[in-house]
Amino acid sequence: MAETMTNGPSQTYVGTRTIRPDGVDKVTGRARFGADFNLPGQLIGRVLRSPHPHARIVSIDTSKAEALPGVKAVVTRDDFADQSSEFIPAGEMDDFNWVVSHMSMDSAPY
Repeated sequence: MAETMTNGPSQTYVGTRTIRPDGVDKVTGRARFGADFNLPGQLIGRVLRSPHPHARIVSIDTSKAEALPGVKAVVTRDDFADQSSEFIPAGEMDDFNWVVSHMSMDSAPY
């Protein structure tokens, strides 16, 4: 059994239950998460994916989406500058390029 020494008596962690002070709230649905909050002026994003996996994208008509009441912006791949296939370091995301991975230029990735 693994033990850890601190300034006080030894504490055993392996094989013991973790104390979860918020466990009851989570399993009963009383806990509140970031998605549970609605603030004044809050914007909500939606994603529309292609229903056809690996299909070649010829064009995207965003006019219906732009005409919906309350729509502030419609974003497509054309709104991003072309980036090389190399990953661009960005803090913790240094091995992931969201635009290249998710905003396909000419085909539906999924």
